[in-house]
Amino acid sequence: MSKVLLINPQFNIAKAKYDSSLSVGLLSIGTFLDSKGVPLKIIDAARQDNYEELLDKEIEDCHYAALAVMTSQIPAALEISRRIRAGNPNCVIIWGGSHPTFFPEQTAAHPLVDIVCVGEGEETMLKIIEGKNSESILGIAYKTKSGVAVNSPRPLHDPARMPLFKWDLISPEVLNNLSLIPSLTSRGCPHRCAFCINAILKNRWRPRTVDQVLEDLRIVKSKEYFKDKKLRFWDENFFVDINRAKAIIEGMIKYDLVIPWETTIRSNYIREGMVDDEFMARIRQSGCYLLSFGAESGSPDILKKIQKDITDEEILNSARLCLKHGIIPQYSFMLGLPGETKKDMKQTINLIDKLTKLSGRVQILGPQAFRPYPGSSLYEECVAAGWQAPQSLEEWGDVIKNELSYLTVKNFPWVKEKDFVESMEAYVRFGAHSIKSALGSSVNAAKWLKFGFILLCKLRWKLKFFALPFDFKLAKKFIAAQQ
Repeated sequence: MSKVLLINPQFNIAKAKYDSSLSVGLLSIGTFLDSKGVPLKIIDAARQDNYEELLDKEIEDCHYAALAVMTSQIPAALEISRRIRAGNPNCVIIWGGSHPTFFPEQTAAHPLVDIVCVGEGEETMLKIIEGKNSESILGIAYKTKSGVAVNSPRPLHDPARMPLFKWDLISPEVLNNLSLIPSLTSRGCPHRCAFCINAILKNRWRPRTVDQVLEDLRIVKSKEYFKDKKLRFWDENFFVDINRAKAIIEGMIKYDLVIPWETTIRSNYIREGMVDDEFMARIRQSGCYLLSFGAESGSPDILKKIQKDITDEEILNSARLCLKHGIIPQYSFMLGLPGETKKDMKQTINLIDKLTKLSGRVQILGPQAFRPYPGSSLYEECVAAGWQAPQSLEEWGDVIKNELSYLTVKNFPWVKEKDFVESMEAYVRFGAHSIKSALGSSVNAAKWLKFGFILLCKLRWKLKFFALPFDFKLAKKFIAAQQ
């Protein structure tokens, strides 16, 4: 049968450490294809230093090479595709992942891309490898004589019918360096948050069975390279079915599957009949040390606009209950949404301040700049304000060059307070948290330089003075120069 390469390209910040996890999507696709007898190799360019050597060796007799591509991976994905084309012109190059899914026509039009896999890739990849006619394969985009064709989407698969992860497909180098074991007990989410990929793509919630989850944990605990490591359930929302969640947690306790773990949850699930005081105690007993919440904003107007369906008080209450039971509460925020005012942004900063004052154990992610995804009402607002997405993969590569993560807000016409939005993530990360926590950041800089920047950020946070962010701009240039 045809040999397949599954490739995770490098990210924008090539020198950053990515040992906290691995590409769960590629592992899932690889596991599924392996269960069907497909010979394959997974190459992780973000975590394997010798990925170029591996690529040159494996590409010689490879029939299909599939790359999982987020926007920040486009430059590396293009370079890898060029290398594949030069080393084996007959190899079919497939791009999948979030960016090609949102921009399938643009991606498929590129000369280095033969097929785009739109959405979940397990069953679609199998159809491609089996040699089915492109016209008959759901969930792909491809070139035709008249341009690019985008086929109808593939129905979402049932995770309960998918095999458990086959860890042997991942390089021992990657597994040994992992600091956080990835697991996946469900796909999708039933909620309607207007900014979210799941809501835009109608990626409904679909679970694995309790027995499958517990068996996966038994396998994890049997692996020597996972000894003494923590685990992350990378579900979009682990607690959707509260009875299922309780059964998993009780099973972990009953069958000696306790392991330090973390996952995601909504703030409004922390209530009587859902995740209450008694259940939180059992969650902690099963090994949970961190729960991650999507708070997004401290502005009631913005929370309503993005259809988050939570309140400030629910966010604060969730933190209090987690802290009561010795669980770290972690909150993600964003700024720079269309229509967001400076008042809205200050309400977000105030909520972050309230959370961090509850305890030094509270963790804040962001606030990151809002990312406009096609297909949402928020995206249409961005377009109305003058936003136009890059028109080719090369243009995407140019606009994200030297950016620390996604596109800079300088490219976003709807954002009026550009300096405030762009610098705030750094000021929160290094100013709102403890010095010890801030020094533990993965930012590549000498300790004394990092310490100096932390002191400036902590002064800004104390005074709530974020104008004239000269220190952030200097730090950003320095970090970009290190890449």
